Amino acid sequence: MKLIPEFQRFADLYSFARLLRCMENTDDSIFPDWAKQLKLKLERVCDRLRTGFQPHIVLKDITEKNWYACTQLEVSDEQKAIFPVPVVYWLAEAAYCGMTPLALYADEELVGFSVYSVDPEDGSYWIMAFMIDQKYQNRGLGRTGMDTLIRYIKAEHPCDKIVIGHRIENERATNLYTSLGFVEVSRDEFEVVRGLVV
Repeated sequence: MKLIPEFQRFADLYSFARLLRCMENTDDSIFPDWAKQLKLKLERVCDRLRTGFQPHIVLKDITEKNWYACTQLEVSDEQKAIFPVPVVYWLAEAAYCGMTPLALYADEELVGFSVYSVDPEDGSYWIMAFMIDQKYQNRGLGRTGMDTLIRYIKAEHPCDKIVIGHRIENERATNLYTSLGFVEVSRDEFEVVRGLVV
């Protein structure tokens, strides 16, 4: 009886993998309407199953109790070329430039940091910085954290569009943001800008 939750988790993982496999490389532009509706239902099931595998992320304000711990968060050495600005810089800029910094916690453990701001010209919300500490990477926290941040911004603000930029060579960011629905808006020789309509 004690192992039933473990068997259920395995069954969910097996179902999740089979559903993903059956939907990969499908061209739904040639599907009849009923098949498109079925694919949408299966995608919702996948989203529900995926949520069960992910750690719970909570966003918290930066206060006198956690600001210093946030400054100790770091990306790996190889990532510093694409995320070169330390958290302490973002905290200072947020304090004086009207940005909102947030700490990311998983099970009461500080695991990451983010900053967002509104563009006064068009009302879109920019995610200025988002990072997961090197000790907590490759655990699904980046995707879960970004998804939590998107839902937080939508819930807290009358927001129609969320925008994020990243270095062109940052393939992990490309894959993550594309999978969350961000679409490329523009690029120059250094940065890709992506937008998400919410």
